[in-house]
Amino acid sequence: MRPRCSYALLLGLALTSCGGDSSEDDPPIARAYDQVLHWSDLRQFIPIGTAAEDSAAMAEAYINAWMHQQVELHHAELNLAPDRKGFENELRDYRNSLLMHAYEEELVRQRLDTNINAEELEAYYHEHAGDFDLADDIMRARWFKVPVDDRRALKRLENRFMSGKADDMREVEIALVQRGITIIDRSGQWTTLAELRNEVPVEALPGVGPEGRRIVIQALEAAWFLDILELRPRHAPSPIELVRQDIRTILLNRRKLDLIEKMREDLLNDAIASKSVVRY
Repeated sequence: MRPRCSYALLLGLALTSCGGDSSEDDPPIARAYDQVLHWSDLRQFIPIGTAAEDSAAMAEAYINAWMHQQVELHHAELNLAPDRKGFENELRDYRNSLLMHAYEEELVRQRLDTNINAEELEAYYHEHAGDFDLADDIMRARWFKVPVDDRRALKRLENRFMSGKADDMREVEIALVQRGITIIDRSGQWTTLAELRNEVPVEALPGVGPEGRRIVIQALEAAWFLDILELRPRHAPSPIELVRQDIRTILLNRRKLDLIEKMREDLLNDAIASKSVVRY
């Protein structure tokens, strides 16, 4: 086997040569029985601009793999019974499948209408809401954590928070600003119960009415104030905004299948009409 430095030198010369069909431009680098490996085969495998040492290592690995493959193929041809080597039908069917798939993908690329309007999305959602059941409780909520350092102040804060009145909630916000406490506001997005538990020590959620629900969870070192604006329990239909992309994918796939089916029918009908296809 050639040393790696020879590979680097020969590979550099081969990759920088002008190319062509002559044996000088494309010398053989390995032979296995009646098969020959040329430098042109390596040009397709090794990226242009690869460092000489890396090119040499890649060339050596490729050549070794090629020789192993050719030796095994040779022995398979010699030792397998004829009925174990007849892959013509399988290869033909595989090629035909690849051709049809490529043609269909190109047809879809050129003709598929990918515009899905809101009405289509909502119609599908309402017809198949049961297909989008939630795996966990989800909610739109706000919460904050208050250290327990003044029980009286904490109780006043709790009373105002639980009342929910606009004036009381304004007082709560002022008190939080004064203490440098940030409100985590997830009112504009859905949070799962599992995600909430990473920040609030809550085990289960109470029922939530039209006006929401406020709860305070107290521990020795702090109290968590949780304002649940909307709750969707586990197994209930998911909000449409969480499954909009899934529905779009489903509708596009339907259009794709319909387009391909119509193409197949149109091609067959045209072929029958022109008598290119005849059933006897």
